[in-house]
Amino acid sequence: MNPLSPFTYYRRHKGQALLLLVLIGSLTLGVFLIVGVLSTSARSAIYGFHHLTRMSRILAGQTLDAGSVTQLRMHPDVAAIVPENGLIVSFPSLAMLDSRPVLGVTGDDLELVMETCDLRLKDGRLIEPQAAEIMLSEEIVRALDLQIGDVISHEIDEDFYPTIMTELTLVGILESIPSEMGPPVQAGFVSYEYIEGHEAYQPRLSNLLIIPRPARRTVVNGVAASIIDGVGRNASIRLETFERESEVTRQLGKVLNGMYTLADVVVAVSAALVVGMVNRIAITRRLPELGLLHAEGYEKHHLVRRLVLEIAMITGIGWSSGLLLSVACSVLLNTTPLAATGPAIDLTSPAPLLFTLPIPVAVVGWVTLDVWRVLNRVDTVAIIERGSLSLERGGRRSRSRLSPIAARSSRNPLSSWIFHLRHRRRSLALLLSTGLMVLGVAFPPFVTAMLFDAAWPLFLSYSSQASIVSPPRAHQDVDPVVLAQIRAHPAVARMIPVRSLSMATDWVLYEYPLPVYGVHEGDWQTLLDVYDLRVGEGQLPQPRSDQIVLTRALARNRGLSVGDTLGRPVHERDNIPTEMTVVGLLDSTAVGLAERKEYPIPTAPRWAAFVSYEFMEHHERYSSTPMHALIIPVAGQEAEVEAWLEKSIASPQVTVETFGSTYRSLTKFRMSLFLFLATTESILAIAAALALAILNTIFVSQRRDEFGTLHAVGHGRAGLVVRTLRESTSIAAIAWLIGAVCCAILVLGTQSIVYAPRGMTLSLTNVTPWLFTLPIPLVSIAASAGTIGWALSRLDPVAVIERR
Repeated sequence: MNPLSPFTYYRRHKGQALLLLVLIGSLTLGVFLIVGVLSTSARSAIYGFHHLTRMSRILAGQTLDAGSVTQLRMHPDVAAIVPENGLIVSFPSLAMLDSRPVLGVTGDDLELVMETCDLRLKDGRLIEPQAAEIMLSEEIVRALDLQIGDVISHEIDEDFYPTIMTELTLVGILESIPSEMGPPVQAGFVSYEYIEGHEAYQPRLSNLLIIPRPARRTVVNGVAASIIDGVGRNASIRLETFERESEVTRQLGKVLNGMYTLADVVVAVSAALVVGMVNRIAITRRLPELGLLHAEGYEKHHLVRRLVLEIAMITGIGWSSGLLLSVACSVLLNTTPLAATGPAIDLTSPAPLLFTLPIPVAVVGWVTLDVWRVLNRVDTVAIIERGSLSLERGGRRSRSRLSPIAARSSRNPLSSWIFHLRHRRRSLALLLSTGLMVLGVAFPPFVTAMLFDAAWPLFLSYSSQASIVSPPRAHQDVDPVVLAQIRAHPAVARMIPVRSLSMATDWVLYEYPLPVYGVHEGDWQTLLDVYDLRVGEGQLPQPRSDQIVLTRALARNRGLSVGDTLGRPVHERDNIPTEMTVVGLLDSTAVGLAERKEYPIPTAPRWAAFVSYEFMEHHERYSSTPMHALIIPVAGQEAEVEAWLEKSIASPQVTVETFGSTYRSLTKFRMSLFLFLATTESILAIAAALALAILNTIFVSQRRDEFGTLHAVGHGRAGLVVRTLRESTSIAAIAWLIGAVCCAILVLGTQSIVYAPRGMTLSLTNVTPWLFTLPIPLVSIAASAGTIGWALSRLDPVAVIERR
């Protein structure tokens, strides 16, 4: 055996080596899987747009005049223009609930579109015109657990088939053909003629699929955009391209990467602290060995390299083991139904690997500095004579310089604070490592909660006081018979017809659309009263004028003031075809959005914008803007009206948005997201708890003499466990407080720097993210109790007294 081998020490101390291996491997596994699953979720969402890598789509394309369509069709880079009126299907995945397009094309165009998407029939047959049939990609079929002959519809599962209002029979399964055009397409097909002729899907406008010639998609997209601009972009016309549709997902992915980069750094620093503490204890025990080697002629820098090489070998083996286990888990995830539409984790992606690198780098770097600091103080003669560090370099400490705690006896020597006060460095390291682990695990949920807190005014500003009845996307108006039925309901106080546009809002991650309603001149005061608004600056829009009024919080979000303009071309993401001038700012007369006991929401400012209905009604660029209706209930009967609208009015032809339905939808998505975070973050929590258990095991073993003596003088094992548990509880409580305070500081800092300038409000009263701070201190206390109980069960007080 080579006594100077880097394996010699850990071969003789297999338990400590195993603990360090498990710790580093667990942290590597946790970080790898979290980043891998999040990356997969982003890629899975983009899969829904892969058909747009072969073509483009104009939504509500038939509203384009015939001349514009002909101009586009005659362009030399356009291979074909195909009418389309399809649906969507959803399925469970690692992204919780994902969607794929089901293209509605005619029998004559079916093979052309399939060839464009590089799809071919694998099993079954093609759909027939006028038939209630559907074809789906094999990945979608696996995710939904379907087979040829199965029937799907909204009634069977409203979450998976939200737009399929009639029963459709699966008659064909498609597979992708390897192609250089782009990533494989996952989609489905239904009969254009069937959708067009069935009353359940009416009224309905067709879209246009623009199929370019090979390698000319980018050019065609530019031509289509310029043609739409040339005819005066209508609010109901939008060009869909792969770049536009995937931009939001890419921006969200960048934010998630930044969020988890910070969490990754925190976890790496925590791991370095824990391993550094274990290594410091090991070096202290090895002082005689190190002093003897130095006395025999080994230079200190050589000893430093040897010790660093030892920990580097352990770290490298642990990191490599964690990566191998991560790959195995990824392969296992690839075989689950949730991964049916794509790989659970892309093992060719460097992102998960790069996110694990800070762990070994931080550990080896920290240990290198610590080892150099310790050995730089080594006095060989002092070590050989006393087995301790030299007292000469720093000078012999006088009694007067000792800590007051160490200089006198305590009045309560059995206090749970005594050990920590006499070992302040050790306690401080425990506090920092535990607090950082709490911060690292809880930070992503806190960021997620902040985003949802900021989203309340975006989704509830209008529906909090009035229900919204609107036609499905790309339809013109709500059926007048339905409106008459609503107006006649005894619990409906007022129905206000409005026309709907939208403007972009800066939601930190990306620009999200907010409705802008056109209001009749006679409805202004009613509308302001309903939403608890008053004119704080400027005036209301004049009838037939291109003017707009905003709430002050919304104006702050966009950085607008009275006299500024918005809409196109000032801001391309505003779905407002012409420029509009801000003529007034509205202030709220109420504290929050709504006061509903059954739907509690945090206090948030109202975001709303209104323009002149008469202007939209008579301007050619707004001629096909859809009409909506705001339903105002009689005071005290809000719940009754909402329930009636959801049950009796909502249908495939009429969309109903109430406060309750929006609140429930947001809450459901939020809980699903937090469950996803809890599942992924639990891996890091387990690894962090393991690290704390390692430290507790080492510390308890070092206090063997103390526990043995106390047990020998009459203190029972249960009492010793309770006493030490109080010590661990106090440390865990303080560490939790440190981590929680850091999280609160991050929230407040983000509020003042990021959200407040955008008119958003964050709240620290949200309980859910605080729950993510509890697992590590709780598991730390439990691990302390377990390790202490295990150690004391094997303790022989007589052997301790006799120093056996």
